Amino acid sequence: MLRHLAPAGFLLLAACNTPVPLLERASTAILPEAVVEDLRPGEGDFSPDLVYITDAAETRRNDFDKVMLDPIIFYLPPQQTRSLKPDDRQTLLNNFQVLMARALEKDYLLALEPQRGTVRVQFAVLPSTTDPVAMDTVAMVAREDPDKHVVTDAIASPLTPGADLLVEALWTDAVTGEVLGATVDRHFGQVKFDGQALKSWGDVNRYLEGYAELIRFRLCRFRGRTDCTAPPASLS
Repeated sequence: MLRHLAPAGFLLLAACNTPVPLLERASTAILPEAVVEDLRPGEGDFSPDLVYITDAAETRRNDFDKVMLDPIIFYLPPQQTRSLKPDDRQTLLNNFQVLMARALEKDYLLALEPQRGTVRVQFAVLPSTTDPVAMDTVAMVAREDPDKHVVTDAIASPLTPGADLLVEALWTDAVTGEVLGATVDRHFGQVKFDGQALKSWGDVNRYLEGYAELIRFRLCRFRGRTDCTAPPASLS
């Protein structure tokens, strides 16, 4: 069951006990229905827009020293007009995958397969919509020299000014499959999205990197550490 995290160290992941009305929910991509039913609005600085945390996660929060990062997936309504071209969707996910791995490996060993002490995390990117969504694009990053997959040049940013993307995360025990928690963030964790601020892929990368560091910060604080590095200032 979801619990309110009272200690100050966990305030950023605290959630109020009011459920999210069905009519206000956007479609979800990877979250089980039982998890969706128990999502609650986050409270406090750096908190997710919606969060679900199990008792098992609280009890075992220091048991995990490895992270298995699944390929990040882009979901879209099958009939929706694509605002991002296929190549841009692929680049966005590849960059996101590498930057998330960079952030998480500062505190965890990155596991390639389930093993004891490993938490598995699945990320999904999707537009805010009430239409059903389906898998569209999967990150494809080689295990060797992953940085070669990061587009960093001055090619214009593909993210339109009105982009309203959600990022879902589902955290499970990599060995047993037990659900530990889930989050939903709008605009990659930013308060709002300002596409005018993103002029190139370099700007997009900084935006994605900021979200990766936000995830790292949340995990650090959730484990009760006091030396956590706060994410960079908002880009929008």
